[in-house]
Formats: sequence, C-alpha cells, structure tokens
Amino acid sequence: MIKFSQPSDDHPDLSYSPLLRAALLTLTHAADQGPIGLTKTKAFKRTFVQWAAMHFNWPGYSYEELMRYHKVLNEYDHPPLELLHFLLIQLK
Repeated sequence: MIKFSQPSDDHPDLSYSPLLRAALLTLTHAADQGPIGLTKTKAFKRTFVQWAAMHFNWPGYSYEELMRYHKVLNEYDHPPLELLHFLLIQLK
C-alpha cells in the first residue's frame, strides 16, 4: 500500500501548486475587496472571472488564450476557477 506523506504548511514545493496559488489569490482578493459576487445560479460573476483569468497564471489557461475564444468569460469557461469554486464550497 502506498503511504502518503503530508507536507508542512511552509514546504517549498507548495509554491509550485497552481491550485494553491489560485486559492490564495482568491481568498486574498475576497479579504481585500469584500465578498465575491455570485449570479442567481451561484456561479462567480463575470467581473471576478475576468480578474481570476488575468491573475491565476494557470498553465494552459492564460487570459489571452481564454479571450481568444470568448468575448466575455463565465465561470464554466475557466475550468480551474470552476474547480476552485467547487472546492471552496465543499471545504467551507
């Protein structure tokens, strides 16, 4: 059986995790700017999705790439943000 090890909170490898970086950016944004707006269907509002696309620096989902295919971005157009939203809801 594989034994998993849990790294400490200050482990240097965690700085390479795009999911952790995105979560920290999202929580910092919420702390600085106030609550993140939601649509009637409980998705993030487009203003936050656009902000996230510009700041997340997620591999394969750069702002330029996302905007090449969409005029406006919704949460489901940015899969990393959709995943992060799901995790934040499940872990609240």
